[in-house]
Amino acid sequence: MSEQSSVCQFSEGQISLPEGYQDRTVNAFIASDVRAPSFNITRDVLKPDETLAAYIDRQIDLMEKHLKGWKQIERGAVVLGDNLLHGERVHASYMREGKRISQQQAVFIIRDAHILVFTMSSAGDLTDTDNTLFENLLRSYRAHA
Repeated sequence: MSEQSSVCQFSEGQISLPEGYQDRTVNAFIASDVRAPSFNITRDVLKPDETLAAYIDRQIDLMEKHLKGWKQIERGAVVLGDNLLHGERVHASYMREGKRISQQQAVFIIRDAHILVFTMSSAGDLTDTDNTLFENLLRSYRAHA
């Protein structure tokens, strides 16, 4: 196992992972204003020979099955950082505890078959201001050296 794949870096430091472990951590970012959208960053891995589009199709199928009232609104291209990576963005909504939750996800292959997923979620509809926040978040991405 390479040194890069065996080290997990996070805000407070880093750890060395035992052989065979994968980073599937979730970073959750919550605003002090409860009406503001939340952001999550998650990690995943493509199945062997799976494309990014096929991965997203598979995830959408799961969400349709497991999230009540799932509605895909839009799907299209998106860029991470200063044109560092190209991926796909999915806008959708679903029901949770009787309330409609809106979300958009931006999905990228960061290396080999490793996936990075950025998610913005909010109760109710996402506003233009929310969309700008998400775009700025994605644009601010810089890879570790």
